[in-house]
Amino acid sequence: MMIYFIGTGGSEGIPAHLCSCSTCSEARRFAFAQRKPSTLAVITERNSAVLFDVGTDIRDFLNVPLEAIFLTHWHHDHIYGLYKLRWMARETELYAPEGHADALILQDPKNLRPTTIKAGQSLKIDSLKITALNLNHEIETLGYLIEENGRSVALLYDTKGLPEDTWEFLKGKNLRLAIVDATYPPGFDDPYHNNVDEAAEIGLQLAERTVLSHISHKNLPFLELVKYVRDRWNNKALVAYDGMVFYV
Repeated sequence: MMIYFIGTGGSEGIPAHLCSCSTCSEARRFAFAQRKPSTLAVITERNSAVLFDVGTDIRDFLNVPLEAIFLTHWHHDHIYGLYKLRWMARETELYAPEGHADALILQDPKNLRPTTIKAGQSLKIDSLKITALNLNHEIETLGYLIEENGRSVALLYDTKGLPEDTWEFLKGKNLRLAIVDATYPPGFDDPYHNNVDEAAEIGLQLAERTVLSHISHKNLPFLELVKYVRDRWNNKALVAYDGMVFYV
């Protein structure tokens, strides 16, 4: 499978409007440091696309039929693109947790077909097996284990650490890749999101490779963050960026 990082930022994106912090200033100088809110696509071995979260309008980045859409949770930085996608000319299944669901999407979904998914539930989508996982966030939030032909990827944002049941479930999965919430810079403590060090330690305990994503403008500037991660964990941990493609 191919993992396509369409958006790798937090709710504000990078650069944040009118912000002059070092992270946003760098992103205005270097376009590769800019980030849209979190949006990720998995391209299967049959060249089908499954979308995880829709923080941005994807039509300029992924103009293909979708086998399904999965939401981690209903915070608006993870669902904004649904307001556009609900008008697409093809009925598409939308799987999401029940808690804090968006009223407009449920009451007027257009061509979306919303269905509740719960932690522990598995679905077969094209060549993928997708299992929902509990995460630690301020509202009901799911991670996902994505499996195809013995290869497995865990998508783990938004979260602060992992619940014990999710740890135990993933420890035996021989993950090729963990994509982990790394919203904040090293040393920053937040009750709902990991900092870079916390995120990397989660991934390194569970997977061969770790990709750090969901990165806020409060984090280190892109070039500084890449150097920090490379110096500390070599190639076992990588910093995601918009447009990044990872083959599993």
